[in-house]
Amino acid sequence: MHVSSLGEFEQGRPVMERWKAEFPNDRIMLSFYSPSGFNIRKNYPLADLVFYLPLDTPKKMNRLLDQLQPDIFILVKYDFWPNLLRALHQRKIPSFLISARFRRDQYLFKWWGSAFLRQLRVFRWIFVQDEASEKLLKSFDFSQVVVAGDTRVDAVMNKGTRHKAQGSGEGTRLKAQGTGEGSRLKAQEGSEGIRNKVIIGGSTWPEEERMLANLWNSEEFKKNKGTKGTKETKENKGNSGNNEDKDNKDNKGNEEAEDSWKLVIAPHDISESHLTAIESLFGGEAVRLSRCQASMPQVLNEHSIILIDSIGLLSSLYEWADIAIIGGGFGKGIHNTLEPAAYGLPIVFGPKWTKFREAESLIIIGAAFQVNDQESFSSTIIRLCSDAVFHAESGILAIKYMESQRGSTDLIIRCLLEKW
Repeated sequence: MHVSSLGEFEQGRPVMERWKAEFPNDRIMLSFYSPSGFNIRKNYPLADLVFYLPLDTPKKMNRLLDQLQPDIFILVKYDFWPNLLRALHQRKIPSFLISARFRRDQYLFKWWGSAFLRQLRVFRWIFVQDEASEKLLKSFDFSQVVVAGDTRVDAVMNKGTRHKAQGSGEGTRLKAQGTGEGSRLKAQEGSEGIRNKVIIGGSTWPEEERMLANLWNSEEFKKNKGTKGTKETKENKGNSGNNEDKDNKDNKGNEEAEDSWKLVIAPHDISESHLTAIESLFGGEAVRLSRCQASMPQVLNEHSIILIDSIGLLSSLYEWADIAIIGGGFGKGIHNTLEPAAYGLPIVFGPKWTKFREAESLIIIGAAFQVNDQESFSSTIIRLCSDAVFHAESGILAIKYMESQRGSTDLIIRCLLEKW
């Protein structure tokens, strides 16, 4: 299997895991193009060999195939190597493309891109994420196309993520449900009558960080961020069998519990200069996670703003969150929205999301929200913090969307075995 970088690895990962589970004696050889992906996953335990692809020349690619002797080749998404594909085709080694998504404005479909488009014809089958990609390829006379969805959904849903709730009616608040090893209740109890609720900024860039600081320091946020919920008193818990006490519980045994909102920032850039810049935005209130020795619940109890200063933690941090702000939407494009959606989080991001099918779907159903400036950013976050029904319904829609998109890996594995 070849992946360009870490994102493509995550798309190929569920396929490798399922294949290894079905055929444990088969060898998996995993190649990368990007150092960022290779350096993080060079010790991936399911791969028998992890390596960089050599320079794409006929001689080097033929030598590579002589050494590896592969029975099947799987390419994830886009990273086409013409001489490698040609050598595979000449040797009649079946090649498959998975998790691909095509748009009319891509170079493949320009007048000058016909030579590149012809490379796709060496694939025995192409597994695309959506019907629009299938329709586009078929308009260029491709017939070996299957709509399989996005394998990333299977990857994030298979991590033992805790689904927040199944809403039993309109306005039902989300409940944390542990469905995997190590899952914890998301709403961590702080001091008596206080619940810690968490806004997380995932892969943030300076624009999102500036907006977060402006929001956090604003009087409007301080005034509106607190939502109230019911907290059952100890007296009522101990006398729930008595009818009179039950009436008391219904009428006066519920006391108001304040939500204490916390902020976790996981920036895209964790260089010292950038971390220092973020700290200055919040007036020294931010505490770096590496300097905290306690568990995450205790860290959330003790600090208002936690700054994540290491890589590789973001996907697991969503478990503790209630609202996700995804970075990149004011730059080249947003980062992963599927991970927070798998935890049932309402998601907020800037306008540069149009290349991502899942972002569009999440917006349409009301699980994600596009913001264009400070005003829309602040108003959206404040509403999610202060309107419990709105927050709950958005999270439930995120979970329902993710559940509806599962199954891509099963379909790909089944088709590979049938069409190989």
